[in-house]
Amino acid sequence: MSKSSAKPPTFVTAAVVAEDYADSPVHYAVATGDHATLTKIVASLPKLHAANTIHTEPESIAEERLADQISAVLDRRDNPLKETPLHVAVRLNDVKAARILAAAGAKISLHNSSGWDALQEALLRRCREIAPILVHHGHLYTQYTWRRRLPRIVGGLRRMRDFYMEISFHFESSIIPFIDRVAPSDTYRIWKRAGNLRTDATLAGFDGLNFKRRNNSYLFLNDVDRPDVPRGCLLVVKHDKKQVLVAEYDKKIGTPLSKEQIAKDCNATSVSRPSVDVSKAQLVACKNWRRQDRAENVGKWKSRVYEMHNVVLTLRECKLPAAGEPPGEESQKAQEPAFKKNLRPMLWLTEQFPLETEELHRLLDILSKKLTAVKRMREVLLTTFPPRTFPVKISIPVVPTVRVVITFTKFIELQAAEEDFHTPPSSPGHDDDDDYSSDVVFSSPSSKKESSSSSGGADQMDPFEIPSGYTWMKAY
Repeated sequence: MSKSSAKPPTFVTAAVVAEDYADSPVHYAVATGDHATLTKIVASLPKLHAANTIHTEPESIAEERLADQISAVLDRRDNPLKETPLHVAVRLNDVKAARILAAAGAKISLHNSSGWDALQEALLRRCREIAPILVHHGHLYTQYTWRRRLPRIVGGLRRMRDFYMEISFHFESSIIPFIDRVAPSDTYRIWKRAGNLRTDATLAGFDGLNFKRRNNSYLFLNDVDRPDVPRGCLLVVKHDKKQVLVAEYDKKIGTPLSKEQIAKDCNATSVSRPSVDVSKAQLVACKNWRRQDRAENVGKWKSRVYEMHNVVLTLRECKLPAAGEPPGEESQKAQEPAFKKNLRPMLWLTEQFPLETEELHRLLDILSKKLTAVKRMREVLLTTFPPRTFPVKISIPVVPTVRVVITFTKFIELQAAEEDFHTPPSSPGHDDDDDYSSDVVFSSPSSKKESSSSSGGADQMDPFEIPSGYTWMKAY
């Protein structure tokens, strides 16, 4: 990965000029320190409903529209520095303005032209009073946004056919020998039934060649007959520790972080942000030696092969200034080692796959909450594909000499929900002699063979059943 020759300052050092933001009332009020006007503007915005009162898909869609109206006022970035009003408040170290904006629902995750969100800017500038405010409200905002979107996500999930699917992750390199020993592969096993989703995985994520391995199952439950498992519950089942962790829980919505948790986030020693920009991505058909569009079979699905041009990977990382330095002093010496790399992911698109790309996005929205490997995949797939096509295989550069190849190897449509679940046989064209048995047992995803024949099927379990011998942990 090439390092940019210019090393820009970590953040903008110029003074805030109010006239530069005259077209945005909120920016201007912050830039001039007019808290009364800022409060008045915020008071005039539509009011969002309590998260726990949003139960239906129409309510979810209506709430999304309200949130968009608020964002259109509070989160404008139509200025040369791409700053939200919250960024300006941080630049001025205006604690009151930052509190007003964050409490009103201003998005903290939006990035300015330097690549940092408002919290990262606050940490870099040592805005010690603002950073805890942003951590606190950012946590509540994330909770609320998930709960607001949940009925729409579940509604879309229920409209999808029920299925069992496998997605393989493996790494390739034309230079590094035995790359499979350095970067072990994994197969995600995914069950979807009604509004429920389960994924077994051992590859949780990767950052370059730094791999996160977990022996976990992830359960997104909405249609289960258990009073102790509320709808919209996302469980992380840790098989090594025999624990069940509740990642999302209705009663926890609106619960603030503890002082210890806020302090931990505010005492970070560095900030970093990898990002993949596909806003200008363009699909270019690959050609064979006859100058014809290249076509290949991926499993039983006939696909056309494309390269994605104009995809840019950017990695920004910076150590925070020493605790004894006053705000602003570090701007004279801190440099941002920005890495940029033009990527050319490859895609195999088919018109034959049973899922639609929009349906895949719903699955990725859920799974990316806890699986960064899925998040990396999702970033590339945010571009627009030709109508009725599905990315049945994706090859993404991880580092200049290594690619991760993601392949949809199996898809079996399941019958009525009341029938017993089992792992279906392989799709045609795949040899799975070393695959799982026909009986699904809720066990470690790293176990390749499970059999209930010795017990006459007594050990066979629904994949959405909670393990009986596991310890439930508190929500986090």
